[in-house]
Amino acid sequence: MQLRARHARWLVPAAIAILVGAALTAPASAGLPARVGGPGVVVDGPHRFAEAMARAQDDQIPPEQGPTNCNGGPQEASLARMNDTPTTIGETGVFVPLTNSGVPVTVPNGDNDQFVVRFTGEVVLAGQPVPVTVPADHVQLQIVVIAAGVATPMAPLNDPTFTTGVGESNALQACRRLGPGNYTIAVRWRVVDVAANNALTATMDDWLLSIEQND
Repeated sequence: MQLRARHARWLVPAAIAILVGAALTAPASAGLPARVGGPGVVVDGPHRFAEAMARAQDDQIPPEQGPTNCNGGPQEASLARMNDTPTTIGETGVFVPLTNSGVPVTVPNGDNDQFVVRFTGEVVLAGQPVPVTVPADHVQLQIVVIAAGVATPMAPLNDPTFTTGVGESNALQACRRLGPGNYTIAVRWRVVDVAANNALTATMDDWLLSIEQND
C-alpha cells in the first residue's frame, strides 16, 4: 500500500516523538550511570542497581553530604578503647553496637570541639558463597555520636563497607565538631546479606577506637 505524501510527512515526526518519549520514561537501569532514590545514590552498573535501591530505602543510612571541612586546633585529649576478645553477630538487619566500644566525652560550656575518630579492627565474614560474586555480602560499620540516647553517624561514614572477606584488618576514620554537652562515641555494625539467601556471621577481633579531642 502506498501512503499519500502528506500522511508520510506526518508519520516521521510522530515516530520520532514516540522514540524520544520511550527514552525519557525508560527504567533508570537502562541508561547508566543513573540517579535513583534521591541525591547521593548513584548506580554505576546494572549489578549495583538492587544494592543502590536498597540503600535509598534504608533509613539507617543518612544521605551523602559531599565535600566538607572539619578543622581543629590544639589537642585537648587523646582517648583509646581496645579489645582483643572476638565478638560475633549474625544477620540482625539493623546496626547493633560493637560491644564495649562506647567512649564518653565531654565538651565544656562555651566550647566547641573537634573530634577526630579512628577505628581499626580485624573482621571475618563467614557463610558467603565462594567464589565471591558482585554484589557481594559484606559487613557495614558506622562510627556514631550518641547524645540523649540518639546515635548519629559521623561524617563521612554513612554506609561504608568494612569488609567482604574471610579475614582481614581494616580501618575507618571520621570527624565532627560538637558543642557543649556529654556524649558517647561508639561503633556499630551489621551484616548485609545481599541476596538474603545465606546464613552469615561476622566476627570482630583485635580492634581499637582512637579519639582525638581538639580545640
